[in-house]
Amino acid sequence: MTTPPFDDNPFRTPGYAPPAPMPPAPGQQPIPHWFTTKVRITLVACVVAALGLGALGAMGIYWVDHSGPPSNGDCLYLTREGAGKLAYHRVGCTANNATYKVENTFRGAIACASGDYVRFRLGSGTGQTLCLALNVKAGDCLRDVDDESTIGKVSCTDPAAQERVEILSGFGRDDKCEGADEVFSYSGPPSRTVCLIKTGENI
Repeated sequence: MTTPPFDDNPFRTPGYAPPAPMPPAPGQQPIPHWFTTKVRITLVACVVAALGLGALGAMGIYWVDHSGPPSNGDCLYLTREGAGKLAYHRVGCTANNATYKVENTFRGAIACASGDYVRFRLGSGTGQTLCLALNVKAGDCLRDVDDESTIGKVSCTDPAAQERVEILSGFGRDDKCEGADEVFSYSGPPSRTVCLIKTGENI
């Protein structure tokens, strides 16, 4: 009887135990059996969805913080940015730094009504034009009145106070601002004349 040739292949010859798994190479972790192609696709989809939601959230915050240009009655203050350009910052009208109020808005490069308004352009072409009037009341004291970007309301006892505000009803009543250092008239509504009188001991 002829003896069959010896077969040393353990995967083909019955009675042999399956080979032990090869140990992973140093520094290499074995891939879990559950990390299939389907699982990987699902994880990628979840990451993409999360990034999409994050982008929408950021856009939502942007819309909240930039809820459109100022409109009539809004208050703001101005700062001087690069190249000497003015920038506006909207604040509540009762805030101490609310130095200007939007009295009129126009579409396009329109001149403001008669008066001493600060004309502020938003964009170019058909962008809005804001006509800003001093947001002050009688008895307020101001500093840096010669610069729209640094003018501010301060206590009348503050050494930085330069001018005290008096307000007269009606437009262009400069001759009634006795002792005024500067006068601003606004056609309104309401029509008024703002007299700035140098601060002194009689405040």
